[in-house]
Amino acid sequence: MCRAAGVATGRRPGANGCCAQRIAATAVGLWLAIMAAAECQGQEDYAPLADMQEAQAVHLLVELNGRDTGALVRFMLRDGELYARQADLQTIGIDTASLQLIDPVIPLTAIAGLRYRYTEHRQAVAIELPPHLRTASRLGAGGAGPGMAATSDRGLTLNYDAYFQQARSHGLALGNELRYFDARGVLETTGTAYFGDTDRQGRYIRYDTFWTHSDPARLFTVRVGDTISSGLDWTRPVRMAGIQAGKDYSLRPDLVTYPLPQLGGMAVVPSAVDLYINNLRRTRAEVPEGPFFFNEMPGITGAGDATIITRDALGRAIATTLPIYIDRRMVAPGMASYSVEAGFLRRRYALASFAYDSRPAFSATVRHGLSDTLTTEGHAEAMPGIYNAGAGALIRLGTQGVVNAALSLSAGAGRRVALGYQAIRQRYALDLQTTRDYGDYRDLGASDGFPGPRRTDRATLSFPLGQRQSLAISYIGYQLDGYGPSRVTSVGHTIALGARISAQLSGYRSSGASRDRGVFLSLSLSLDGGTYVGASAGRRAGESSYNVTANRAPAYAGGWGWGLQSGQAQGMRWNQAQASYRGRYGEATVLAQDIGGRSGAALNATGGIVVMDGGVQFSRRVGQGFALVSTDGIPNVPVMHENRAIGTTDGKGHLLVPDLNAYQRNRISIDGVALPANVNVPVDHVTVAPRANSGVVARFAISRYHAASVILHDRAGEPLPVGAEVVHVESGARTVTGYDGLTFIDQLQAQNHLEVSVAGGRCAVQFAYEAAASAQLPTIGPLTCDAGTHP
Repeated sequence: MCRAAGVATGRRPGANGCCAQRIAATAVGLWLAIMAAAECQGQEDYAPLADMQEAQAVHLLVELNGRDTGALVRFMLRDGELYARQADLQTIGIDTASLQLIDPVIPLTAIAGLRYRYTEHRQAVAIELPPHLRTASRLGAGGAGPGMAATSDRGLTLNYDAYFQQARSHGLALGNELRYFDARGVLETTGTAYFGDTDRQGRYIRYDTFWTHSDPARLFTVRVGDTISSGLDWTRPVRMAGIQAGKDYSLRPDLVTYPLPQLGGMAVVPSAVDLYINNLRRTRAEVPEGPFFFNEMPGITGAGDATIITRDALGRAIATTLPIYIDRRMVAPGMASYSVEAGFLRRRYALASFAYDSRPAFSATVRHGLSDTLTTEGHAEAMPGIYNAGAGALIRLGTQGVVNAALSLSAGAGRRVALGYQAIRQRYALDLQTTRDYGDYRDLGASDGFPGPRRTDRATLSFPLGQRQSLAISYIGYQLDGYGPSRVTSVGHTIALGARISAQLSGYRSSGASRDRGVFLSLSLSLDGGTYVGASAGRRAGESSYNVTANRAPAYAGGWGWGLQSGQAQGMRWNQAQASYRGRYGEATVLAQDIGGRSGAALNATGGIVVMDGGVQFSRRVGQGFALVSTDGIPNVPVMHENRAIGTTDGKGHLLVPDLNAYQRNRISIDGVALPANVNVPVDHVTVAPRANSGVVARFAISRYHAASVILHDRAGEPLPVGAEVVHVESGARTVTGYDGLTFIDQLQAQNHLEVSVAGGRCAVQFAYEAAASAQLPTIGPLTCDAGTHP
């Protein structure tokens, strides 16, 4: 419309002039002005074609290098030549960004090496493109968009844990985790109530109460109430109550947040590309001709060799090997995470329900990836009398490992210095870390009068010995104010004796403030049916100890489990036996104990209760994500999670799936073959992605057929011929007769009329229908189709 106005005056309207005309002419209000500006912006890319008097818009199906792209793209046709927007060409796989063309709309002939054939009657264009002009194919899930948006329905869950013990005295503890959730967020509270002969008799101790709201689109989470402050390797998180807000990459499990090596290549013909990591194939993908790169590295941390195998035009394999190093502690370039907390520090956690410091506190943490080899960090804390701030960095030294360093300063001339180095290679893994506090360095963790260690040192070296053995050596040193230094050195040797048996020999020695030494030997054996047998023996501080255990956990689907244990330590012997049962509604364990000659028994029960979709469900303990399957009142429907049978719906058509992955795709299906014949199943599977600590309703619109098999005869009592057209008057549905005059009629009502077209004329039938309680579809008839009967 703007272009037409410009042509009438003999002037070429630019994009800005067009927008100015629109906005100036629109005086109705801001909303119409925005709409006009948007319309003109849509024409901006085609402004270079405004002077083409004979140009016309055509929408064409695009074929690229002999393959149908399935895309319908708008082109401009002038004098037999096609023009297109660079953005449209980019979407179909043509890398126009690398050509550095200025105009947003270009003729296809401006791309050197591109050839095309426009077929008018098919409204299609076939484009041939050299491989180097193709957009790069991304192989792997890293960096891809989320499969589906996470959702949450409204509901209430209660996870409970009841433990009763009877010995010389008795006691009962009831733990709870109560959540209310809906689309706006989750309100959660946890705690434990104590009864019986205990020092906490009749008390309820609250742990945490908070409300959380998460926005996966912005990767943002805000939490109000009890929380734990953010922290880094050289800081100490603290418990506090207030508000916490920050970037939350856990909302997008598909994102790769650490730097990845740029592994890719060029495929001259469509072929399969193999990626080998340390001589093991990790990924195979089909790629078209053109460039490609991998945006994820499955199954590797540290140094390794990556080999990419492609094929040339003659089908010969070409292998390219590159050294790589991956450290998941680092942040990918351009990505950043942060967290800010403000509130009051928590005191005497798990001992008092409402014990908070009266002084306000503040904490903030940020991490940012500047490049593949540099990640920066920052942290600050403040409360009356305590102020500190620090910065740090992780630097990757090629394939030789990562160095980390940090410096933090606090009011009162105190400072904390942290240094470290980590290298993970195929032949060894080395981790060196040290932290030093100087002067009067104080952080929020020291505000209650219990400062942390003034010095900590950690060194670990591990390496394989052949294919079935490994050796690890570690050193830990620390020093607290008012105490001498403490040092612990340990050595561990692990041997795999086949696929099911393993042995470990370990020893340690401590010196300084605490002097001690010990040596231990352990064996473990895995048997069929999930049975585990283990034995260990050792000597520490001049005393011997041993422990023998055998157990089998209940199967996930449900059933019985058992456990036996016997041992001795510090001169005291103990024996224990237990039996457990896992069912649809929870898990229960009974224990019998004898410790130092004193006998006792205990009972533990765990489970969950869900109020959702107008009903109450009893279940096992509910995890971070769950789904309530609804089959619209149809009972006994088999349900599967990721093709694994998990149960059948109850009498109201419900089944709870308590352990789904939050923010990830979860496939839930039903077995339609097992359903009765009078049931209609439009969809037999759904995919859900619940939010964290929330649930969704996985609804299957199952309905019962109001149908019957009707046998139709003519006036002579003979079945109507095969193929006669039958019309159900009430629904308008059409069908045909089969052998023996049998036809299937759906959408039946209390009174029904059929019109049948037969050779030589038409006839009609009327009959009554009553829905049967049984699962079998009824058979009605034989009914006489009489030409004299009219609906």
